[in-house]
Amino acid sequence: MIDWSAFFIDLLIQIPRTLLSPALYAFILLLFWYASRQIRQERHLFSVRVTSAPREIVQALVPGILVGAAVSILLLGFGIALSYFDVLSLWIGSVLLGLVAPRFAAAGYAGGLLIVLSVLFRQVDVSGTGLLASLAGWMQQVHAPAVAALLGLLYIAEGILLRRPSLHGCSPMLLTSQRGLVVGAYRVRRLWIVPLITFIADGTGSYSFVLPSGWPWWAGVAVLSLLPLPLMIGHEDTAIVATPDEQMRQPGTWMIGLGLLIFVLGYLGTYWLPSAVLGGVLALAGHEALRMYSRWQQKLHAPLYVQRNKGVCVLGVLPGSPADEMEIVTGDVIMRVNGQSITGIEDLYPALQQQSAFCKMEVLNRDGHIKYVQRSVYQGDHHQLGLILAPEAAGEKAGLPRMRRGGLPGRNRQASDELESSVPLDQGKDVSL
Repeated sequence: MIDWSAFFIDLLIQIPRTLLSPALYAFILLLFWYASRQIRQERHLFSVRVTSAPREIVQALVPGILVGAAVSILLLGFGIALSYFDVLSLWIGSVLLGLVAPRFAAAGYAGGLLIVLSVLFRQVDVSGTGLLASLAGWMQQVHAPAVAALLGLLYIAEGILLRRPSLHGCSPMLLTSQRGLVVGAYRVRRLWIVPLITFIADGTGSYSFVLPSGWPWWAGVAVLSLLPLPLMIGHEDTAIVATPDEQMRQPGTWMIGLGLLIFVLGYLGTYWLPSAVLGGVLALAGHEALRMYSRWQQKLHAPLYVQRNKGVCVLGVLPGSPADEMEIVTGDVIMRVNGQSITGIEDLYPALQQQSAFCKMEVLNRDGHIKYVQRSVYQGDHHQLGLILAPEAAGEKAGLPRMRRGGLPGRNRQASDELESSVPLDQGKDVSL
C-alpha cells in the first residue's frame, strides 16, 4: 500500500527541486537567445524594438507553470512513468534541436524522435561491444507508450495555450514575395516552459513506493519515485493574411485533437507497441504538418498587412506607447486623424501635427466597425505614437527574406494587381512612426 502522507510530502519537495534542474535554465537561455535575435531583426527593419527579452521569458513561464500543474496532475493520476534515460534524452534532445531552430525546442520533436529511434535500435544486437551496441542498449530502455502519452498531454496543453489571445511571441517583419512585392507579416513564435512532476520508474528517489495492482497504467515496473521534469512546448508560424491570434487559433484546435489521439495511441501501446510508435511519429511530424497546411491556406487569401486606397494599416504597436494606450492593435486601419482623412502613409504625419497636444483618431477594426480613440500628447511621449505601419507595396527591398514559391497569398488576380498598382516603397524607407 502507498503511504499517502509520505507521497504528498515528497510531491511538495519536488516543487522547489524544479529550480535545481539544469534543463530549466537551459530553456531560459534559449528563450533569451531567441528574443535577442528577434530584437536585432526588428531594429534592422523598423529602427525600433518591439520584443522585450525579460517580458518574453515571463510570458513563457507564468502560463507554463499553470499548465504544468494541470499536466502534472494528469501524469500522476494516470501513473505515466518515465525512465531516467527518457528524461535525459528529452532534455538533451530539446536543447540540441532548439539550437538548430527555435520551434524544434518543443518537446514533441525530441520525444517523437526518441520513440522512433528506440524502435529502430531494437533491431541492433546489444550482445556485442562498442558504441553502437551500448547506444542500442540505452535506446531499448525507452518506455515508448509512456513517452507518447506524455507528448499527447503536452500537445493538448499547447493547443489550449495557442487558442488564448496573447501578444506573446509576436514580432513584425517584412517579406518580399516571389513577384518582388514587399508585404508586412508577423513571425509568431509562442514557446512556453512547462515545469512538470512525473513518476520515474525506479526506487532511487527521495521517496519510493510499491504500486497497488492494476495501477498505474503506464508504469511497467512495481516501484516508482518522483522527479521534476521541465520541458518546452510551443509552435511557430508566419501570419501574413491574418493577425497573430487568428493565425494561431486553428492550429491550437488541431493540436488539441492531435494530442488526444497521441495520448490514446500511447495507452494502446502498452498492449501493442506499434500504436505508441505511431503516436511518436504523429508527435514528431504534427507541428510541421500544421505549418505546411497553414502555408497552403495563406495562398488562398490576400495579404493583410499592405496599404490600400483608404486609411493606413497598422502592422504593429510598441508596448506602452500612446498608440498602445489608445488600444490600437495590429490589423486596425486608421481612417481619420484630427479630422483629416488619411489615404496613405504620407498623410499621417501632417495630420498628427495639426494638434500637438491632442490626438483623435477614427479607426476601422478587423470586424469592420469604426472606433474612436483619443489621447492627450505629452512631452516625452514615444516618437509618433509608437505605430509601425504596414508597407506600401513596392519592388523588392534589399535584405528582406523572400517568401517561398507561391507563398504570396492572393485570393485572385485582382488582389495581386491592386498590390502592384500601389505607391512604391522607397528603398530603405523606415515604416515605423
